[in-house]
Amino acid sequence: MKSKINAAELRKTDNRIRKREDKHRRRYKAIHGKKVDFIKHWLEENILFISIRFMDGTNFSIQYEPTVELVGVEYSDMSSGDDVILKQYYRRQD
Repeated sequence: MKSKINAAELRKTDNRIRKREDKHRRRYKAIHGKKVDFIKHWLEENILFISIRFMDGTNFSIQYEPTVELVGVEYSDMSSGDDVILKQYYRRQD
């Protein structure tokens, strides 16, 4: 027979989950709460590109090499048709 979780244990678990999710929300603050227009991915010159376009015309992109090493993470504005980088979170130095 399974034992029931008491209210204190449930609150403790809920707090741990909330803290973990808040940590993820703070990581890329510029995209939190935005509505996604579309997501696309493609492979070019042995690099996997993942692009998340938002309804306001901004774009969040991640690039990986086939070794699954992170190449870069950036947030950009594509509303004008050009890729204008607003924030670069990470770019690997070779």
